[in-house]
This record gives sequence, C-alpha cells and structure tokens, in this order.
Amino acid sequence: MKAKEQITLVLGSGGARGLAHIGVIKYLEEKKIPIHTIVGSSIGAMVGGLYASGMGTAAMEEIVHTMDKFRMAKILMPGFTASGILDNKRVRKFIRELVGDKRVEKLPIVFRSVATDLITGEEVVIEKGALVDAIIASIAIPALFQPVYHHSRYLVDGGLSNPLPISVARGLSAQTVVAVNVAPDPARMRKLIMRKVNEKKTKQAKALPSWFTTLLMASRNTFADQPKPKSAASVKLLASSALAASSRASQDIYLPSALRVSLQTVLISANNLITLHLKQSAPDAIVAPRIEVYDMFDFHKGTEMIQCGYDAAASAGLEKICM
Repeated sequence: MKAKEQITLVLGSGGARGLAHIGVIKYLEEKKIPIHTIVGSSIGAMVGGLYASGMGTAAMEEIVHTMDKFRMAKILMPGFTASGILDNKRVRKFIRELVGDKRVEKLPIVFRSVATDLITGEEVVIEKGALVDAIIASIAIPALFQPVYHHSRYLVDGGLSNPLPISVARGLSAQTVVAVNVAPDPARMRKLIMRKVNEKKTKQAKALPSWFTTLLMASRNTFADQPKPKSAASVKLLASSALAASSRASQDIYLPSALRVSLQTVLISANNLITLHLKQSAPDAIVAPRIEVYDMFDFHKGTEMIQCGYDAAASAGLEKICM
C-alpha cells in the first residue's frame, strides 16, 4: 500500500448489531489492510475504541463468546436514577476493565468518538481525554443511560447527531474512507416483522378450538350440506365476537414495549440522518451487514453477528478500494 493511502474506518451506531463491526475489522486484518484512523459512533465507538487501544479481534471475539444473557444482565443492571434506567457505574467498570486508564490522544491508532450534546443537540467529537469517557459518552442512549458529564457538557448517544460519522472522517482529511453501517434496513426490517406476524397468526389459527372453526364456517354458510343451527343469528353473533377477539390478539403479536418504542424512535432518527449524510458525504466503500434478524440487545448472539460483518466485508470488494 502506498504511504499516501490512509485508511479511515467509520463504525456506525446500532446497538448489539454493532458487534458485526468486529467481523469487518477481522476481515481487514486477514487481508493485511492497515487501519490508520477509526471514527466511531455509539456501539461503533465501543468496538473502535477497543481496537484503537490495541485489542485485537481475537481478544474481542473471546469477550463476545462469554457474553451470555446472565453476564449482560449483570452489566446492564438497572439503577433507576432520575436520568437513566441503567447503572452507569457498572457499565463504566466493564469498559475500564478492558481499556484501563488509556487516553484517546495516546492510542496507537488515531481514534475519535462521536457523542451528542444533550442540551444543544450538537455533534461532539471527542479527540482527547480518558478513553472510557469517550466510549461511554458515545453509547449513552437517552433514558436508558445517564448522560455523561464531559468537559462542561452533558453528553448522550452519538447516534442522535451523527450515527455514521463519515463527515468527521472527511474532516480529518481522510483519503480512503470505509464506512460500516449496522443500522437495519427499514424495508428488510418490515418484511421480517410481517413474516413473523403471519407465522404467529398461522400458529394461532391452528390452535383455535374446534367450536370456533364450526361457528366460523356456519356463519359463512359453508356447511350447506349439514343441518342448520337452530338460531343462525346467534351463531353469526358468536362467530363475529370470536373473530373480533382473534383480530385484537393478532394486533398484539408485535406490540412493542415502551422501551422498544423509545429505542425505535432513536433508530428512525438514525436511519434518516444516515440517508442525509450519505448524500452529503459518501464514503469510498460501504459495508452493510444484513443484521435485521437481530435485536438491539442481542449481545449473546454476538458470534453470529461477527460472522455477518465478516461476510459483508468479504463481498464488498475492499481489497480493490484499499490496496
């Protein structure tokens, strides 16, 4: 690789889906494509900060392998403070165990994390200070995490202002930018949800009691060759009521919790911002793993998501762009 070809890796926000970033970096390692700078937002700042600090993908994979639901529950223990559900101290302790007291400005790989000023909504690029602060400020989802006080500002999730910070990379005079977008594609996400809803409806229909099926068929006059019930009107009324109950149940199949509604609003905002930013500042290459099947908190499925990231990088033709 020529010395002038400086590779900047931009890692976007997306909750647990961002573990796919590890797979992308693993692919770059195997192809001996060096990374000179990393810019990360939210989970991208977490993965990017670890790698920039000197932790290889093998070590990160080992951490992910041990991340079962029980361990995640311990880290994300509710604290129920006035400004957040989770106990930031536990999250901070977990990150500090991984990065120690390293500082952003002294990392072996140039690193920038992106957070959002809670008061002004401005994008805040952290380029110096404790690495643990740079990471936790960028992942602090509002209402879930407490805002992080950093350099006289209250900071929250970077995904609110710049979920795929290509513009930050360009501002660093990056010559070759590879962006990894782990925000789920809305169209694919809707198809996935509708498929799940239809599967659940089919399962419910098969589980219906025989009397319901009989009433339904009678109300539609499909039993023409069988004796009519004494009161067709009462049969139709019962069938209509049963159908209404079934309809209400089907509406609840994918009824999200209050927390999921809140997180989904963040995701909607992130997708809109990514679309806008890509029009204004396109990367030289973009890797978009197909991670819609995974949830924002599926950290225990990290091994699968790492493979998704690796496969997406392999099919993105990065060697031609970066070498």
